[in-house]
Amino acid sequence: MATILIAESDPRVLSVIRKGLVAQGFSVRVATEGRTAYTDARSGSFDLMVLAADLPGRRCFESVRRVRAEGRSLPVVMLTSRTDVAATAATLHAGADAYVGKPFRLEELLSQVRRRLAPPRSVDHPMLTFGDLRLDLKTRRAQIGDYVVDLSVRECALAEMFLRHPGEVLTRERIRRQVWGADNARSNVVDVYIRYLRGKLGPDWFVALR
Repeated sequence: MATILIAESDPRVLSVIRKGLVAQGFSVRVATEGRTAYTDARSGSFDLMVLAADLPGRRCFESVRRVRAEGRSLPVVMLTSRTDVAATAATLHAGADAYVGKPFRLEELLSQVRRRLAPPRSVDHPMLTFGDLRLDLKTRRAQIGDYVVDLSVRECALAEMFLRHPGEVLTRERIRRQVWGADNARSNVVDVYIRYLRGKLGPDWFVALR
């Protein structure tokens, strides 16, 4: 049974999340203040954290960055009332694995939780290539000639999808479903991560068609 830390200060939102997770068989612990949430996240006692971006007591983005800087891989699903490009980029750049916009449907949050807790799928082809680009799925390293760069989990999954479908036009909706397990037409997460990949690998590998 997975144990989930819910860091949320709104009693109504907290009650909905807690009841929903308990009903799915998860063990739940609650933190209503940022410093407590940060301490709990570092304890190693949890399998995932649902973190409200507006939690009082400590800046949540900074808490996630510090947890990541300490080498902790605790999955973080961020709850945020902002889903514009800048807010999305800040959320993901801080180290959160996913975000859910407020107000949200409980099933949407549960879907993200299940996805982050799912065991990693086996890799049948650990190395993918396209032209001069090589992608090692085990180490999440991309190489172009002598240039080598490390990719995040989501960056690697996105690059993998493109390399497995060379020359094929992939819609944002299809990418969101496969890489993030979400199909929200308002989400800009695909655009954000393609910018990340272009910044690391160059602008010519991923072409947008309108």
